[in-house]
Amino acid sequence: MHPIEWIILALVVVGIVVALFGWDRYRGGRKPAGGASAAQPTDEVFVDPQSGTRMRVWYDPATGHREYRPDGEGRE
Repeated sequence: MHPIEWIILALVVVGIVVALFGWDRYRGGRKPAGGASAAQPTDEVFVDPQSGTRMRVWYDPATGHREYRPDGEGRE
């Protein structure tokens, strides 16, 4: 094999390894194991200007993700 063919083969192998092992490393928004949300209600409450619905901020300390849910859901 020529050196160019070795370089192309090495790049393909590296690409496959990255695709297999690093594909979701930087994807955010992952749910904790078991599909349960680890979000906790906060004291932040506001009225959505479009719907007029009272909303509460829920925060997941593991991911830093904030959710806005209608207030009135039971506190977990």
